Amino acid sequence: MPSIKYTRIEITSDAYRSLEAEAILQGKTLKKLASELILRGVSKKAIDFVKESPEPSILSEPDMKLDEKAAEVIEKIGAVGIHISDSILESVKQAILDDGYQGAMLHVAQNTASMERDELHRVLAICRSNRLSVKIAAYLIENLNEIESGKWK
Repeated sequence: MPSIKYTRIEITSDAYRSLEAEAILQGKTLKKLASELILRGVSKKAIDFVKESPEPSILSEPDMKLDEKAAEVIEKIGAVGIHISDSILESVKQAILDDGYQGAMLHVAQNTASMERDELHRVLAICRSNRLSVKIAAYLIENLNEIESGKWK
């Protein structure tokens, strides 16, 4: 089974040469060694986040009905007065529908500026911790500017 390809990252030349030397010494591929080192170096919280995120293909979605839990989430998001561009909201909505919470968080980290990134991560974390379906979370992301302006119906 072929492995999934992820976004490439850049590392310093010293880090690359050291990784290459260590891979030779351990008889491993660069990919395998880098993956092992990264997983050893990230926090337990990050590993738990990845493990808890369901695979997008196995998500079972309820009907698009805003229930009491969604209302609680909207209240937690609150009217903070931040405005995020419609194009970013659309791309995050699509990312959450296509790749689930984990993919949306990664998309936000890679494609947004710091203030927008912080706010979108906060909103996604609230939705995820309240176990909203990705469809409802995507709907809330799509309407985030209205929620955060205090004009939500």
